[in-house]
Amino acid sequence: MSARAKLALAVSAVLLVVPWLLPSFYVGIFAYAGIYALVAVGLVLLLQAGQISLGQGAFMGLGAYGSALVARAYGIDTMITLIMSVCATALVAALIGFITLRLRGHYLPLATLAYGIALASLFTAWHEVTGGASGLDKIPALRLFGFEITDDRLYTQLIWIVTLLAVLGLSRLRTSRTGRAIATLEAHDGLAQAFGVDTTVLRVKVFVFSAVLAALGGALYVHLLRFVSPSPFGLLTSFKLLIMAVVGGPMSAAGGVVGALAMESAQWTLQDVLARWGLSGNLEVIVFGVILVVMLLKWPQGLWPAVEKFLPKPSLRSREGHGLPRSVLTGNRSEVLLRLDGIGIRFGGLQALEGVSMELKRGEFVGLIGPNGAGKTTLFSIISGLQRQTAGRVTLFGEPLSAGHTLVQRGMARTFQHVQLMSDLSVIENVALGAYCRTRAGFVRGLFALDAEENRRALACARAALERVGLAAEADLAAGSLPLGKQRIVEIARALVADPQILLLDEPAAGLRFSEKLTLVKILRQLQAEHVTILLVEHDMELVMGCVERLVVLDRGKIIAEGSPKDVQANPAVISAYLGGSRDKAA
Repeated sequence: MSARAKLALAVSAVLLVVPWLLPSFYVGIFAYAGIYALVAVGLVLLLQAGQISLGQGAFMGLGAYGSALVARAYGIDTMITLIMSVCATALVAALIGFITLRLRGHYLPLATLAYGIALASLFTAWHEVTGGASGLDKIPALRLFGFEITDDRLYTQLIWIVTLLAVLGLSRLRTSRTGRAIATLEAHDGLAQAFGVDTTVLRVKVFVFSAVLAALGGALYVHLLRFVSPSPFGLLTSFKLLIMAVVGGPMSAAGGVVGALAMESAQWTLQDVLARWGLSGNLEVIVFGVILVVMLLKWPQGLWPAVEKFLPKPSLRSREGHGLPRSVLTGNRSEVLLRLDGIGIRFGGLQALEGVSMELKRGEFVGLIGPNGAGKTTLFSIISGLQRQTAGRVTLFGEPLSAGHTLVQRGMARTFQHVQLMSDLSVIENVALGAYCRTRAGFVRGLFALDAEENRRALACARAALERVGLAAEADLAAGSLPLGKQRIVEIARALVADPQILLLDEPAAGLRFSEKLTLVKILRQLQAEHVTILLVEHDMELVMGCVERLVVLDRGKIIAEGSPKDVQANPAVISAYLGGSRDKAA
């Protein structure tokens, strides 16, 4: 067991013992902190996926009312009522998520605010069922397997067991195949799709799981209090939960626990101090607002990074195993892998590409060059399925181009013009994302660590790729700490882990030093020897001319030349495009 695991186990033991050491009054406060921590942990996962929800209080209410109503009506084992209410909330969340998670920017939190208000209003308006503003009483105590839990200390311990299990599960998920994919959702949607992630489905899964934790928290809350009313599940609670997640820190599930403990402690301390000063009203809400502003300005990553600095760093090497099998490619140079016929795309009144036709054959090394603004990156985005052309047809291995997230499974990987790495993850975790299309473990298996063997193989494959490109020594460093040149090499390693038949390289030499360019050339020649088909966009003409077999030249969205590097260099149209002769005369 690692030092980090031993420390986590010790902290968990302390949290489970605390209810038996506190005075009776504080036991209840500690129980509420555990419930809020459970919901905040789910919000932390949402924040990691780039989603902001202002409706978690409403999901708590669905769980609370669902469990309370079934328990009161049928008197069945409350363990069953918890499961039923959580499942019902998951269905509602899946429907809401499918509708709202297509929104981006500030529209998503506004949408969650709207359904949060709507659900909270439903709890009040549907008084025949929910009891309206007066609520419902005589809710049975929690009963598990025939044993009724009426001792507040035992119940509080149960709450913290559930919360700590959620933290453990999400900590395991973060280092899994699915966790690496979730880390891309906030800022790198195109990257996620390029390596096989169905981003819409994954966002819905994250949203539903967050709602499940909220519903479970609400159900535990209602059987603790044995009374339910709409007031604890309103908009103010949703804001409070979001503040907990932000204050604790969205980088780790443990941040939800830290935030909940910090905010609950602050709330009760402030209430006591304000009462001593003779002040009334919810003045602590104002203080919370000030705390949130200060946190966002001074510590945008929350409190958890400050705590984590004193913890031993985790190592992924111990989790590695044998690598994934690689494809053996044939040398049939006549086989056409990728064909473009009359590709065109228009952005409003701008014709970015027009009538572009070309082929890539097995094992070819083709360079795509042209002046800035010629349309090279746009063409790359069309080939990799991230953009749809308005005219023409693209076929991959003889079949029409499909959705972007499926192309890597068909044998095509790419790098990006602007480096796209998850800066807070280690280098090896970034590279392991390339194995997403070659592995199968999903959300649930990652949550319960049932993907351990597969994950070890993916990490071993990632480390082998880093050794191949000369970055094995940097494997455990944060990707954001590397210089730009090495970050580009990391992107190439990530693409290699996908085991592609076709590799699209978008300006891989930009920012590289001379020694790094030599490493890049060595890698490219090795790939060519392995019959990998390469399409290279690059402005470094010396590198291009020294590597490629064939050049395609774009200018103003059209192909103006195609042939060997020597023939293209002598082409008058190419010389004019690069030197601007015709345009200078026109000016």
